[in-house]
Amino acid sequence: MNKKTWLGLAAVVVAGVALSLIALPNGAEWTTSSPEALAEFTAAVDAQMKLYHNEVQAHLERAIELDPDFVIAKLYLADQVKSDDEGRATRLWNDVISADQTKLTERERVLINRARAVQEKRYEDAEKMLDSYLADHPNDPFLLHRKALALWMAGDFDEAERLNRRLIEIAPNWVIAYNQLGYIAMSQGRFVEAEEYFTSYRFVAPDQANPHDSLAELYIMIGRYDEAETSLYRSIEIKPDFWAAYDHLAMTRMMMKDFDGARDALTMAEEAGAVPEYWKTGIGCIIRMVELDYNEQYREVLALREESPECFKGLSKGNGSVTVHRAACRLGEWKIADSIEDESAAAIDRMKASGAEKELEDVAGVLEHLHGVRSAVQGDFEGAITSFKEADRQMTYMQAASGLFKLTNRLFLVEALFASGMDGEAHKLLSQVRSVNPRMVEDFEEHGLKILGLERE
Repeated sequence: MNKKTWLGLAAVVVAGVALSLIALPNGAEWTTSSPEALAEFTAAVDAQMKLYHNEVQAHLERAIELDPDFVIAKLYLADQVKSDDEGRATRLWNDVISADQTKLTERERVLINRARAVQEKRYEDAEKMLDSYLADHPNDPFLLHRKALALWMAGDFDEAERLNRRLIEIAPNWVIAYNQLGYIAMSQGRFVEAEEYFTSYRFVAPDQANPHDSLAELYIMIGRYDEAETSLYRSIEIKPDFWAAYDHLAMTRMMMKDFDGARDALTMAEEAGAVPEYWKTGIGCIIRMVELDYNEQYREVLALREESPECFKGLSKGNGSVTVHRAACRLGEWKIADSIEDESAAAIDRMKASGAEKELEDVAGVLEHLHGVRSAVQGDFEGAITSFKEADRQMTYMQAASGLFKLTNRLFLVEALFASGMDGEAHKLLSQVRSVNPRMVEDFEEHGLKILGLERE
């Protein structure tokens, strides 16, 4: 995190389905003996389509209360609670895998067995199950959505885009597909198309909070901050506890250097009861770090690391590490910089071992950026240019936070290019950044085309 961007490596937006909105294949869709439980499950997947996570859990809890043998409801709930209550998620999962699958529908069996394969890291088997089912049931939107999402997470954007377009054709009210299409276009820098998709999403679901929030993310990414704020207020008006909108509102205000306004956004979220505890700590820390970094109070940034270790966990961990690393480099505190680089390298090793390829790309990009900062401050401009270019190659515009980080990394590269006398290449790259977010370039120019304070060789 720094004065040009927010490095919250946000989780990719995922969503479920809305049973009440679409035409499904013939036959029983979900196995339960209770019509009331089915109604609650229907409400849960409808809420999941809208990304209303609190409501999802409440409806799933009620569905299981009404039918303790509702296997798929337990599978959905296990996934819902795994981040906050791993023990309960495990108990639910054990109930799921011990259930008699002969009583379940084919779709339910595929969902369960695919989940088991993923847990056991048999990723190829998991996808074969999905492909086999879709070969026989090509118009099942539930599994088509899962396939599109899996492809997106794997970085196969072209095929994910094709399947989401098909999803809209066979189930026009499957509105979350517009969201996926918007983020796919955004990740590839196709911002005009992304705006069209997000605007369509807002058009078909104007009374949901997420379409307005997603459109705002694009506006933040391309420097249309006033429009982003208007869209975020609409999201909050629709659903006052939609905490992602407050997150993006704080981000918007930080981009405008309105740090008091960012804190006001956090206060608004708290008053609405919209703040998960981990998020409250994370966003509060991010605001503090960004303000200190923007004011070049690097010693205070390092002091924060010692005084508030909670600022370097969970949501704010990535932001804190990048910000502290840069402050340490600017101050010549190389042991601190070493430790942060070592932590990032260790995270990469863990991800390689776990098969988390998509997450690995993000962390690898961050590590290359850290190497670039070190090299630049130490005067190794050639090494810095190489590292910043490699970081850029591994970054996308997937969401506002990651996209702004990509642009910031490019500005660091511009500074290194100028410092090494490569003015032509620097101006060309600066023009590319300006074409995406002119506001960031204006700020960069106001600071003398410098973030790291590099001098020409």
